[in-house]
Amino acid sequence: MPKKPQTASITAETPEAASIDRVPDEIYDTVVHAILDRALDPGTKLPEEVFCSHYGVSRTIVRVAIQRLQQDRLVDVQPYKGCFVVVPDLKEARDIIAARKAIEPYIIRRLVEIATDKDIAALKSHVDAEDSAYHRNDQREALRLSGQFHILLSEVANNGVLAVYLRNLICRSALVIATYSDVTACCKAHDHRQLVELLMARDTPAAMKQMERHLDDIEHDLLQDEKPEEKPSLESVLVKYSKSNASTAPKKPIAVKG
Repeated sequence: MPKKPQTASITAETPEAASIDRVPDEIYDTVVHAILDRALDPGTKLPEEVFCSHYGVSRTIVRVAIQRLQQDRLVDVQPYKGCFVVVPDLKEARDIIAARKAIEPYIIRRLVEIATDKDIAALKSHVDAEDSAYHRNDQREALRLSGQFHILLSEVANNGVLAVYLRNLICRSALVIATYSDVTACCKAHDHRQLVELLMARDTPAAMKQMERHLDDIEHDLLQDEKPEEKPSLESVLVKYSKSNASTAPKKPIAVKG
């Protein structure tokens, strides 16, 4: 007796279901892209209902993406307050730079070994675009391209694990820059150009040293140990802003008759 054919509903997803399944990835990629472009600054609130309305999905779907962003330290979910873009503290900022120092010189060493002339030409073209952004004073675009340069290095190195890891570090570095400095403290195009020239020359020690120096400069520009500004006391604020501050002598409390 011939078997009955299985129905399509058992073996195939509907287009609508497949589309919904892709929404968390799309939300994640959109937030990452926006952070890299400085469209979302540290501390920006990300209300779930805005995502729900834009993508036409439930909060359950949105929370899948938010959980992934939280695991990657890109957002902070605060009980009873909501979801916010992470504001990295100084320790986290230093840890991010330290992690980059650990892996990016290795990426450079691998690039010297495997990068083709076409790969190096692509890196040079990217640096040209960085230069163009600086010269027309498009600081936002310059920052985006400077971060993308480091991501491109990891992609050309053909190590998928490092590429994913470094993309996260570059995204978190953008939050560090936004928190502790301005776009003028980001990577300099001439540093990247010198790095490409050393890759072209296949000079491994000099290229690795240039990357180490480059990351040291970024750390110095961003995380200089400056004494935090002293916050005014409540008493000094009252003395300055109170309408009745003609006399600095303490006022006697007014007796209230019962």
